[in-house]
Amino acid sequence: MMRIAIAGSGGLAQIFAQYLNDTVHQFIILSREDQPALVSNGYQVAVVDYDSQDDLRFTLRGIDLVLSTVSGVPQINLIDAAAHSGVRRFVPAEFEGPPARRTGNDPLDRGKRATIDRLRNWSNHPRHRMHFTIFSCGIFYERFANGGMAALDIGTSTGIQNEGSYLMNARHGTAEVVERTTSGQPVYVCLTSVYDVGRFVIAALDLGLQTWPGEFRMSGERRTVTEILQWAAAVRGSKNYIFSLKDNMLTCTVQMFSTDVIEPRDLAAHLQHATYYQDYARVARVQELIATEQRRYDFENPNLNPLVNVQPIPFWNWLSAQWGVPPAQ
Repeated sequence: MMRIAIAGSGGLAQIFAQYLNDTVHQFIILSREDQPALVSNGYQVAVVDYDSQDDLRFTLRGIDLVLSTVSGVPQINLIDAAAHSGVRRFVPAEFEGPPARRTGNDPLDRGKRATIDRLRNWSNHPRHRMHFTIFSCGIFYERFANGGMAALDIGTSTGIQNEGSYLMNARHGTAEVVERTTSGQPVYVCLTSVYDVGRFVIAALDLGLQTWPGEFRMSGERRTVTEILQWAAAVRGSKNYIFSLKDNMLTCTVQMFSTDVIEPRDLAAHLQHATYYQDYARVARVQELIATEQRRYDFENPNLNPLVNVQPIPFWNWLSAQWGVPPAQ
């Protein structure tokens, strides 16, 4: 049995708590403020000050594993306190594409590089050595959810948490995408439901913390941007859609979304235009398109999938549940 601290009280933290609650492991949720709703669920909540090392170190005493859903300076402070408190392993709030896919001058960094650098420092520290594991999952299915990630209180710092902020707006049948790389190859992304991310992470506990590598990769599916649009258009086309999937490709004619396909070479100009007019929502969308074209969210051969008994929900099934019956306008 392990003692686990979940840092944060938003949607992802609550999903971790939901699945941890079905295990033998003890856990505590760290929050900046009281969380009566979580306490009413039977969860233990500790109110912490992320600016106080004394407070954090006291709270983390006896903890084996930290699952972080906080970012920036609070996460850096949490890492330092965890190392000094004897925490065995730290899981940072990464939960996206593999760090190796990121560019050197990363506009989507939001403190991620500093976080990993700090973790590497502690992993080699002579006195307070603390291991870490990054869980890479690609993008959340929930980017395409009815209500977006914001409906689950996830992604508030990303700028694309709202419905329709990434690739397509399924409700309105519109899309803005980059379908091919600069070399002409189809753009792929890995996708995983946030609930399956929770299941994967908690299932990995049974492997033993000492066996965890520096990075676990998990994936619900790997799809091209074109496939994602085709499937969403098919699901939205009718509440009684009937067609077959052959080799995971649609074999019927689908009325596609109204789509603006941006060529890779034009992405920089779109970003410059949005920046000039201070359209920050569009800046965030275009930056995500650039990252997608650069394969930030793409990887093959996920190493966690074959190690645990988790069957992720297929993207088609998830899309159908979200958008199969057109929601009320």
